[in-house]
Amino acid sequence: MEVWEAWVTFAFFWILVCCCYVADRIKARTSTKKEETHEIYEYSAMEIFRTLVKEKQGEGPKGDPEHEEKVQKMKGFIKETMKTDQIDKVDMDDLKKQVEGEGMLARMKYRRQVQNAFSGKRPAIAKGEVMKQEHEHADFIEDKFKNENYGFNCLHYSVSEASGSLKVMVVNKRGTAGSVRVVTIDAEAKAGEDYEKVDTILTFNQGEKQKFVEVVIKDDDDWEPDEDFYMQLYHHPSDEELVGQDTKTRITIIDDDKPGQIYFQESKAVTALATERECEVVIERRNGSDGVVTVDYVTCELDQSSQTACAGIDFEHAKGTLEFKQGETEKTITITILQRDDVE
Repeated sequence: MEVWEAWVTFAFFWILVCCCYVADRIKARTSTKKEETHEIYEYSAMEIFRTLVKEKQGEGPKGDPEHEEKVQKMKGFIKETMKTDQIDKVDMDDLKKQVEGEGMLARMKYRRQVQNAFSGKRPAIAKGEVMKQEHEHADFIEDKFKNENYGFNCLHYSVSEASGSLKVMVVNKRGTAGSVRVVTIDAEAKAGEDYEKVDTILTFNQGEKQKFVEVVIKDDDDWEPDEDFYMQLYHHPSDEELVGQDTKTRITIIDDDKPGQIYFQESKAVTALATERECEVVIERRNGSDGVVTVDYVTCELDQSSQTACAGIDFEHAKGTLEFKQGETEKTITITILQRDDVE
């Protein structure tokens, strides 16, 4: 080997060290930003969604500095991660992904099972599709953590709201004659609104190892996030809650409704002559029309230039709310044009 070859090799060694150092610093900086992005989340995706929806509808607490700070923090988060501070433009699955991380999203897991290809904006199931799935089975829990007498066979079900009902298996492990009480418990899903409450006694005969409890799932045309409720086992007749990790099961109702999005029919401009008495602005509801949807509107001046039409001089200021009923896809806002002697 020549001397110059040794020096070249030595030089490339230090170039490689420098490149590794730079790459390491870039990765560390990226990781820090990700940690900063997720440090908010003392709040769940569901809490962010509901809080900001209520705030947008004017239903939140007024004059509460702590609540206002919470809302601003949430808005800042979705603006940074979702590129908007308007909660109605945020996809719920995308929000969960940002808040909880892909590895923690059980719902995304079963949506991928349904689709076999996850897409943040594409719905997992079609309107009216019947889908029932089991996700977490009690077989994977060690016996020492289970109840020795009764338990659920599956600890997490998902069911589309169009499915009508779901049968949940309860296991009599000893196969002896006896009874157990089964009761549904509300979470995001509410009895009477999303499903029919269950409160029943299952009686097993000698040698009978399993029975099913059927819960009715209610379908509607209003969009809402996927919602959970639970079934719990109780001792009969004492009504004491049974101990064990397999004595409670979670049921997730998957919404299949598509409320659509609101657009101006003319995306760039609506032209009206000064001699006309009215100007009609057509609003369309696209990509779905399930449920009742409302949208507020208000006229405003573009700027302060002499070429801008002014409320009270060129047109009447308009403000209101459009309500799209189930299946309705088009509404019209009528703006009154004021007649002037010096028509421009």
